[in-house]
Amino acid sequence: MCGKLSSNRIAADDNPLKLMSLAMRPLGQPPFPLEHIEELTDMMGGEGRLIR
Repeated sequence: MCGKLSSNRIAADDNPLKLMSLAMRPLGQPPFPLEHIEELTDMMGGEGRLIR
């Protein structure tokens, strides 16, 4: 994939649960481990503190 976005209409017989699963996939698989947010934020000069 080259980062290009496109959209298609949904069909009447599309499964809404599967569509939501596809839409949520980027949130469930971020491009970096969430455990490293603090370290990454520190490298960018921010506070970088996680609230646990």
